[in-house]
Amino acid sequence: MSAGEPLRLADDARISIGEPLRLVGGARALFTARAHGNLSSVGGAGAEHGALARERLRTLAGVRRLARSYQVHGTAVRRIADMPPTGQGGEADGQATGLAGVGAMVLSADCLPVALGCESAVAMVHAGWRGLAAGVLEEGVRALRELGGAGATVAVLGPCAGVCCYEVGQEVHAAFGGVHGAGGRIDLRAIAHERLLAAGVAEVRDVAACTICDERFFSHRREGVRAGRQAGVAWLS
Repeated sequence: MSAGEPLRLADDARISIGEPLRLVGGARALFTARAHGNLSSVGGAGAEHGALARERLRTLAGVRRLARSYQVHGTAVRRIADMPPTGQGGEADGQATGLAGVGAMVLSADCLPVALGCESAVAMVHAGWRGLAAGVLEEGVRALRELGGAGATVAVLGPCAGVCCYEVGQEVHAAFGGVHGAGGRIDLRAIAHERLLAAGVAEVRDVAACTICDERFFSHRREGVRAGRQAGVAWLS
């Protein structure tokens, strides 16, 4: 990207679910929905088909491996410098890589998946309210730089529990200092947008879909233990 060139995430202003998005340089990302299957093998209806759903996603992204970890609502972002083996890689709430052929993947079912991309590096971060409050997004941006990512960083906020539906208790409001919340609800998107810009991200785009009231998506709040998991994946092409 030359100096002064505007950032473009897609040729169309609308961000489509299940279709690759161009971030910047060779960085790409996509977010899945219920129609793409339950991407988890351990939870939700249809989990026995999770491996097949992930293989379809890997093919759609055109990568050799999908890098994923056991998510614990923390701030760890796994740095991937070598081609990862198949399967999960320890505990982490984000994946970052500068390798072509590796898809950085997280799963969600109300938490916020965030794609990050710059020249030569990408990351996908899982931001529940605990991780968001503790700094998982900032850690994702830091991981890009440590992996040699250069130039402007762009972000896309995936489908998550929206302020229209996401009712929380005082503990959650207190974790964010009472900002971006009213009437018992909180706006994860607004908080993420603010924190990403503060961390140096040049542009933030938003899928703007609520997993709780939009039945195209899995939602733990709506479906409980039967909820599957959709995915966010980012890669270098």
